[in-house]
Amino acid sequence: MLKLSRHNVFQYRDVHDPREVASAAPMHVECVDCHNPHALQRAPAQPPMIPGAMQGVSGITITGSATAHAQFGYEVCFKCHADNPERPLSDITRQITQTNTRLEFEPSGPSFHPVAASGVNPNVPSLIPPMTVAAVINCTDCHSSDATSSAKGPHGSVYRPLLAERYETADFTPENSSSYALCYHCHSRNSILADQSFAGRSEHLEHGIPCSACHDPHGINASQGSRINNSHLINFDVAIVRPDTITGRQVFEDLGVFHGRCFLSCHGQNHSPKEY
Repeated sequence: MLKLSRHNVFQYRDVHDPREVASAAPMHVECVDCHNPHALQRAPAQPPMIPGAMQGVSGITITGSATAHAQFGYEVCFKCHADNPERPLSDITRQITQTNTRLEFEPSGPSFHPVAASGVNPNVPSLIPPMTVAAVINCTDCHSSDATSSAKGPHGSVYRPLLAERYETADFTPENSSSYALCYHCHSRNSILADQSFAGRSEHLEHGIPCSACHDPHGINASQGSRINNSHLINFDVAIVRPDTITGRQVFEDLGVFHGRCFLSCHGQNHSPKEY
């Protein structure tokens, strides 16, 4: 609770009201927002079911409805990180702006990490077994305490924004197993560097282009993106990826399995387009 990135329960006192409407409540985080001391159990749960430590807590469903007893772990997170107008903002300015995580994870979207449903991409060769394309994960698989000796869950971490492992987003970041440890927890580094799904990935990493330059890790809502332009979590960081100076375009186009092209400018290099 004293780490760089944390759910700072010390900042609030007696703000939480059991009767509050999550989408309109003043921004706060207290222990009882995530834990019901009368209902919690020592019981693990398979994603996306709510774990015992969060039993009996209210939430917001994937459709935006309030529920007195959340059934899925992500519903508790949605109380503050979805429709609440005071929700936290992203540290990265993207081509498509969306800070409502409920909308980012909607199963109708062109691509998303599989939190509320299994992903839409049937071809992900980098996944480390037993992870498969049918798997579902919890928010806490990425957002959690960084030390394994600490209390489990998103309490505090040395990595922003409350990440379980290191995930660098700065341009010109040298690639190594540590820089993108969060990604490499589920995605094989050997597969990534062998270009098994994207022929130019290792070259991008060698030039210090971070994963986040192209990939938005939550997802893209169907009302803002398409499966042609935003498959594979493509949503450019506009501080790194700029419009192609020849065509004026800043777009990715999915042309099929492991096949696509980009119109953009990155590190002074125009893709007008560049196809793989």
